[in-house]
Amino acid sequence: MACDISDERSVELQRRVVVTMFPDAKVVCTAEERRIFDTLLDVVKTYDLPVTLRVAGGWVRDKLLGKHSSDIDIALDTCMGQEFANKVNEYLSAKGEETRGVGVIQSNPDQSKHLETATMRVHGAWLDLVNLRSESYSEGSRIPEARFGTAAEDAERRDLTINALFYNINEDKVEDFTGKGLSDLTEGVIRTPLPPRTTFLDDPLRILRAVRFAARFGFALDDAIANAAVDPEVQTKLRTKVSRERVGKEVQGMLRGPSPGDALTLLCRFDLYDAVFSQALPGGAMPAATAWGCLHAARAMDAILSAHANLGARGGAAGDRGGSGPGSANSGAASFFTTSLTGEEREWLCLAAFLAPLHDGYVANPARAKTNVASAPTRLGSKKTKHVPAVQAVIKEGLKMRGKDAETVWTALDVAGDMRATLFQKETAAGDDASNDAASPGLARALSVDRVALGRLLRRAKEHWRLALVLAATLEMPGVVTLGEGAELETWAVELARGPPCAANLLSGGGDGRGGGSPLHAFAATSLGAAGPCRSDDGGKGALVRASAAALASRVAEVESLVEAMRLEGCWETKPLLDGREVMRTAGCKGGPIMKAFSEKLVDWQLANPKGTAEQARAFVASVAEATKAEYAE
Repeated sequence: MACDISDERSVELQRRVVVTMFPDAKVVCTAEERRIFDTLLDVVKTYDLPVTLRVAGGWVRDKLLGKHSSDIDIALDTCMGQEFANKVNEYLSAKGEETRGVGVIQSNPDQSKHLETATMRVHGAWLDLVNLRSESYSEGSRIPEARFGTAAEDAERRDLTINALFYNINEDKVEDFTGKGLSDLTEGVIRTPLPPRTTFLDDPLRILRAVRFAARFGFALDDAIANAAVDPEVQTKLRTKVSRERVGKEVQGMLRGPSPGDALTLLCRFDLYDAVFSQALPGGAMPAATAWGCLHAARAMDAILSAHANLGARGGAAGDRGGSGPGSANSGAASFFTTSLTGEEREWLCLAAFLAPLHDGYVANPARAKTNVASAPTRLGSKKTKHVPAVQAVIKEGLKMRGKDAETVWTALDVAGDMRATLFQKETAAGDDASNDAASPGLARALSVDRVALGRLLRRAKEHWRLALVLAATLEMPGVVTLGEGAELETWAVELARGPPCAANLLSGGGDGRGGGSPLHAFAATSLGAAGPCRSDDGGKGALVRASAAALASRVAEVESLVEAMRLEGCWETKPLLDGREVMRTAGCKGGPIMKAFSEKLVDWQLANPKGTAEQARAFVASVAEATKAEYAE
């Protein structure tokens, strides 16, 4: 999660006001875009097609906000997308230009996919082509019958007013058929063209899209959207009507956006946690405290990242080591986590923090249990062979994300648990509880970890070790609990997760210190942020969390410095000095599974002896051969 996003938001807000000149909104096309549009117009002219070409939705919105967009969706008023795409290819072929095949995504009303979409590549850019639609419902049916419609009819069936704007290519002008899109874009409001309940029942995924765009742009949600989001029928439709793949893509968009904390907060506030994340869990639900616990964990991580960045800016522990690495003096206020994370890594870190309370939970493996997970014999906390980590189940089965995503997040959390025990040990006397003392978080100031122990942790996490390190600090934060700890989330942690009083006007905007815009940011301007005000009713827990975040961020910096000093970066790529044949010959064994034990011991020896030679390695293997074979025999 971004740790200092308030300034970024302020810039974007200013940019929005300057760029969007309602009612004289204009779209400025790039040379590449103009070439594409001119080609499409030539197709219309060449074949005398009675069609008006319009770019719909996100491309228009982003252009008016002064942002680049490569998502070009062409809306057609009198023909199907595939029909027009074939004409485009015919035209390009006649001109001697490169043509590509046309892909077609069929409509699927049962999954709220109402339109057939043709996709093709023109002048190096991907285009989606689809017909404008209108809808009618037969008696007793909730599935609409789509037909050709006007631009105005199509606009009112779209998800949000800011996504219902059109750029008329034929006439080179912006069209706002809802009469609200341009004003909502200017004022920073998320609103639906039709009543929200109607819009959400048409396609329940639009609830998540409303949340994502509110968080992405820092816009306020219309009150009616908030009321419709908690409607039981709407939430049931979200669970049953929308494919998990579509839900997963929206979640990815939230996590890779500029403010995932806002998005996750809204999901919890609108009781959407179960509909989004719990479908792969027993019964498809989790206690409300767990949902708020997930949000608190994500916010706790945000606090650590904020403190880590501030530590670098002040030239603290991280800056003492010099160099240009994360948190070093030369990096200023920027940290590894805000400057070097890819979108994919950002997604993993946010998802891992949010799902941290489920870390010790296990559910039936959907691949082995052919029945529904909810009816399968499952127990959170059980590690039978037919069970998988709950975190992996949520990511892979609940959100239909890649196995790589599930494995990376789980590994980072698993290593984080061991890092927590190894690197974040408390320095409290017997019977003394310093954990509740805001001024003394109880962290040992000196690290007593050897190169082997630290190297083992890094070899497990590999290139994602820094993510695991932040997660370890997150698990150590006050109020962050996991299922395995068997503790209910403290009331004060729920209150802190919900946010301070200044965010009370969440639904209508305001409360962000600028008179509107952002619903809530996790730590830049809340009770837990370094510069934010404390709640008056949290019993001082906000101060405890801030102090702990600062101490833990310092510990993260210390570990980074230690890894650098011990030259452990990249140690996961270390190869044994001896190959398998040499180990077998030296140890006097025939190989097989025992080779894994020898390999692990040899790597440990190399971690302890980074300048060791092959001859020394052979002597080490010979010295532990009999003991290793005896251990394996047992």
